[in-house]
Amino acid sequence: MNITAVDYAYDYAERNLNPNSYKHKLEKLPVNEPRIFLTGNQAVAMGKVLGGCRIQTYYPITPAADESEYLESHELLKTKKGEEAIVVLQTEDEIAAVNSASGACLAGARAATSTSGPGFSLMAEGLGWAGNNEVPLVITYYQRGGPATGQPTRNSQQDLRFAMHAAHGEFARIILASGDIKECFYDAAEVFNLAEKYQMPVIHLLDKGMANCSQTYPNFNYTNVKINRGQLVTEKELEGKEYRRFRFTETGISPRAFLGTKNAVQWYSGDEHNEWGNINEEPIIRRAMMEKRMKKLDLVDKEVPLELKVNFFGDKDSENIVVSWGSPKGAIIESLNQLKDEGFSLGYVQVRMIHPLPSAHLQQILQGKKRIIDIEENITAQLGGIITQYTAIKPNYYILKYTGRPMMTTEVYQAIKNVLTDKAAERQVLMLGA
Repeated sequence: MNITAVDYAYDYAERNLNPNSYKHKLEKLPVNEPRIFLTGNQAVAMGKVLGGCRIQTYYPITPAADESEYLESHELLKTKKGEEAIVVLQTEDEIAAVNSASGACLAGARAATSTSGPGFSLMAEGLGWAGNNEVPLVITYYQRGGPATGQPTRNSQQDLRFAMHAAHGEFARIILASGDIKECFYDAAEVFNLAEKYQMPVIHLLDKGMANCSQTYPNFNYTNVKINRGQLVTEKELEGKEYRRFRFTETGISPRAFLGTKNAVQWYSGDEHNEWGNINEEPIIRRAMMEKRMKKLDLVDKEVPLELKVNFFGDKDSENIVVSWGSPKGAIIESLNQLKDEGFSLGYVQVRMIHPLPSAHLQQILQGKKRIIDIEENITAQLGGIITQYTAIKPNYYILKYTGRPMMTTEVYQAIKNVLTDKAAERQVLMLGA
């Protein structure tokens, strides 16, 4: 049917349209470097392999499955050059996927699982198990429209607070949100360093808008990606010593040995435990273990470079600041440039590490601004609420979209201009897109 439609349209144009009457023409641009054309799913898959991921588990779900299927199409135990590649495991459900990935992490592999909202709901208990046992698990989470089945082929940013609080109880986790396909690539590699260095689950939070869109880039710089496996101990280092997997330390990070390492007997369970991993519910142990796990978030906040946590675009001294996260980035930057050409002053803070939130830095940027404009693809302005919670600074304008369609430059530009010219209500809801 598609071929028939194209043939019909071509024949119609050839018979009825004069090529010389069409005044618009795309000029050929010079290309001075090798380029790559890829989707967000492909960028994440490539970044994972470069970052040392060797096990990927998944259960098929839209729009996450494209990433695992791309990895499957390149799945090899060994390449022709003898380099390690990746093994992809399709499990019977998402519960098996998350637990299989945790098992691979404990055995020493860099492992990840990939899913979307309904699948992540099923993974919640496994996520809690990983948090309790300080497993360096990576979960790649592609948001789509919810709740329930919702809009399985549409875009949203509705799951930020869910990612922050999923699973019962309290435990440390990191949430890193990419804003474009290039960031998808580098972040997909970096999350493994974060997970292993700080020994906690890391959720790489994306959305459908980035997963399935395509873009051309100059070839990525693969040499920029470094691997940091954190505090590992070897068989030789443990010889003649007692090994405590969950040993109390000043930072909360304990030396880690892979399962099967000689001289490193280990126990893991879903229960609270002592330094050896044996079940223990004594008040003094419970308090110490809870504080051990949670204080690692302070270390993350202190050590992780600022450029991984936030990006800033535009005028830092402007009294008008946009805050946002994820895929609205492109439309916001284009709008920012258009408005600058028209004489408007505006800054844009892209929040990348949302948990733990770089609250001190955000407070410094936002303090005393006249207009703080929160732009998100959800109905409750989730990032805006989190910023208020941790900085006591509340955005005074909201530009929101929750139709399942990505934000477009045309509507974002007009909505921001309405705010800057005092023609906007506190809340604007965008509607473009069929």
